[in-house]
Amino acid sequence: MVEIDAYAADCRVHGQVEFGEGRVSDQLNRTTELLIRDARLEGLANGHVVAMPELTIARDELCAVIVSGTRGDAARRLHTQTTRVEVEVGPYRIEGRVHGTSTSEPLGWVLRQAAWVPLTEARVMYRCGENDVSEEMATLLVNRHLMRSFRAVEEAGLDLPWESPRAPKTSALGAIGSAGTPREGTRPGGEQADPPAPSKPTT
Repeated sequence: MVEIDAYAADCRVHGQVEFGEGRVSDQLNRTTELLIRDARLEGLANGHVVAMPELTIARDELCAVIVSGTRGDAARRLHTQTTRVEVEVGPYRIEGRVHGTSTSEPLGWVLRQAAWVPLTEARVMYRCGENDVSEEMATLLVNRHLMRSFRAVEEAGLDLPWESPRAPKTSALGAIGSAGTPREGTRPGGEQADPPAPSKPTT
């Protein structure tokens, strides 16, 4: 039995599911409904929890799933590149990283996937009753068929201090020079220098 946390359209679903060998996403893609034992349903409208010994739920009723368990055969994993994305599915807004092979475009790769799309470094935001909820997890499976929007998020770059353009500094009147002496045009004590005497006319 594997612990499962799921996001449905009107509730959060917790319980246990019996899966076979292999990756959880593969198991979910092969079935059209799940039998959840010791289920607990937490309503989004008011947070009310209902416990049930068993619950059969269709795959298309689930917006996203968190499952703890095996990640599958490490030998089958490919080197991937990632893109930060934002997804809207049901009442949830989700941010995370989608993975694609090094030779493919990650966003196009998602459209060629089966029902469940894995995101890493994910965060799910939604409203439960009068509270705004934000939950973070290492990996989240999102139901591609229920997505309302899917877009890449442009990540801000880091401005390094030595790479930032700097405006040239101008010396103010009365500024102290590098040797600690007053610059030309000032006297100790802040006195102004006398103006030059006018030259005498020549005959």
